[in-house]
Amino acid sequence: MTEINWQLFWILMILHVFIGTAAAFVAKRRGNNFNLWLGFGLLGGTIALIAAFLLPAKNLD
Repeated sequence: MTEINWQLFWILMILHVFIGTAAAFVAKRRGNNFNLWLGFGLLGGTIALIAAFLLPAKNLD
């Protein structure tokens, strides 16, 4: 059987959460819903961060 490296697992999970949170902050700065993008970010991680950077900025005036 394969042994799980728990230390690596938790490091990757924490990194995933930070990336997801970063996606939410990027989307918020572009005028989108923080909570919605936090959900996307926590599920999608790096993909959500890339998508948040590609979002067109909404007019905040």
